[in-house]
Amino acid sequence: MLLKIKKRFERDRSSQILIDNVSWGVLSDRTLLPLYPLPFEGEINTDAFDELYGLIEKQSREQLLKYLADSEHSSSQCRDYLKRKHVHPSISGKIVTDYLERKYIDDARFVRILISSLVERRKSRTHIVHKLRELSLPSALWEDVLAELYNPEDSLEALKEMVLKLRLQHRELPLPKQKEKVFTSLFRKGFDLELINSAWQASKD
Repeated sequence: MLLKIKKRFERDRSSQILIDNVSWGVLSDRTLLPLYPLPFEGEINTDAFDELYGLIEKQSREQLLKYLADSEHSSSQCRDYLKRKHVHPSISGKIVTDYLERKYIDDARFVRILISSLVERRKSRTHIVHKLRELSLPSALWEDVLAELYNPEDSLEALKEMVLKLRLQHRELPLPKQKEKVFTSLFRKGFDLELINSAWQASKD
């Protein structure tokens, strides 16, 4: 196996590990220097590969734990995080699977927290669904939670407040132009036109 250890950027204190031109991860120079001169290129045996694999896995586990300690994340976000760290899929997949089993990562828990947060921030149902799909979360995981937490009546009340604020913001405009501005702004945020119209009518009462 051909091992290459190289800097991604000149002033980095870590180096990228490539084996047969495939990236396996990044390790600190402090970890690598007792083992190899930097930079390095040469053949290695299976024992050397296993040692590097273990070091990369250990560091990746620690990095992902810190990432999860900051806030809740989905399994796809965790895989993307490790991918940005240039960790090989065989290592990242192993770690994410293990953390799912330990409940350090829990997509069902993440979905409930995310939907609750977006509902509290008065996001439209369309916006919430788009966000869930953007994060590659299967609909079977969130459809019931969304139905439970998203109340269209509460959404209408929140929308009435938004309409009033927008009408106040555009109060100098003629009513037809004012209506156009309000509808355009809220539609872009993902609100249904029928719901916007109901809120508009209510704001005139």
